[in-house]
Amino acid sequence: MRPSSKSGPKSPDRGKAASRNYLEVTSLSAIEHMVEHCPERIQRLIIFGSGPRTNPRVDRIQQTARAAKVAVDLAPPGDRGIDPVKAYVAPFEYAELAEWLETLGARPRALVLALDHLQDPQNFGALCRTAEALGIAGILLPKDRSVTVGPGVYSASVGAVETVPIVMVNNLGDGLRKLKDAGFWIVGTCLGAGATPPAEIPDFEKVVLVLGAELEGLSPSLEKVCDWRTEIPLQGKVQSLNVSVAGAILMWELSRKAMDKRPSID
Repeated sequence: MRPSSKSGPKSPDRGKAASRNYLEVTSLSAIEHMVEHCPERIQRLIIFGSGPRTNPRVDRIQQTARAAKVAVDLAPPGDRGIDPVKAYVAPFEYAELAEWLETLGARPRALVLALDHLQDPQNFGALCRTAEALGIAGILLPKDRSVTVGPGVYSASVGAVETVPIVMVNNLGDGLRKLKDAGFWIVGTCLGAGATPPAEIPDFEKVVLVLGAELEGLSPSLEKVCDWRTEIPLQGKVQSLNVSVAGAILMWELSRKAMDKRPSID
């Protein structure tokens, strides 16, 4: 979904302002994910300290990065702060809606996540991590009043933003209608009467799960686009869940039936 460099990554100017046009990622897990799955996105990698290390993951990152021809620099340990590794990553590239829709048409089953003006980078990153782990076909979010992919999202997603398609659209309602035209059923999270428990949602082959914003929930205009409304039945005194937790439960429940249909391996 995102173009990649065939000639290997290019190192930015080493020294004063390497971070000016690049995202600075310090999450060890995120860097580890990227050097293994999309090293061409890393423009420069800095390893702090030299000699034997107490963390073998740092050595594996360095070896994998060098094998992938990522520019690797060694720096004195005193410069690192608390981070043993730092990566400069090219500005994030969102997938194109038309191209992404075309790939969805070739899939017999697909679950898409749509986010209605989510604001918190930690919630967004956690949702991206779950979505990628469950094989979600992509994430749709609006351009305005919405979180964007930055260093905090890389960290919270452990780099999963690089291996799950993320599409930014001008109008989320229009994007959902295009998915509906492509054969998707739209399931929105709404509390109250008329909401169906997720386990009772029919086993549709193509589904979009729409999550509302942290405080406001799903907007009324998007509710009208939804074919089904769902909520998680809660048994305790707390009657709400963090959006990233609720999203993880719903993504699992909506994808579980498809997983149950996969042929077993003897």
